[in-house]
Amino acid sequence: MNARTKKIIIGDVLTGLLVAATFAAIVPGSALADLQNAVQNAEGEVGNPFLTIVGYISYGIGTVMTVAGIAQAKKHADAPGNNPLGPALGRLGAGAAFLAAPALVGMISKTGADTLGSDTAQFSQITF
Repeated sequence: MNARTKKIIIGDVLTGLLVAATFAAIVPGSALADLQNAVQNAEGEVGNPFLTIVGYISYGIGTVMTVAGIAQAKKHADAPGNNPLGPALGRLGAGAAFLAAPALVGMISKTGADTLGSDTAQFSQITF
């Protein structure tokens, strides 16, 4: 691995850590309490705590990927010859997919529960 690649990887990791720290500072305490309640109430509903945790992880990864994509797009704008636009668009697309995944899973599970008419198939959509 050459020095330029190491610099890029270190820059992306530092950007991700900065976004994660900001995300952790901004998330309200009530959201963390909701997560704790969801994990504690796992006896009655097995799917909800898992989906809640996966949803939070998905939002975090999506935020990090989106910010990394924006940073890469800025690098491309500053020096288009040295920084191709493809990786920036890929990170932005991946970030959008991770940010949309919890809502999409919530819609699909709600549709399945409504179609089947079963209360056991319902999963709650994660909202802030």
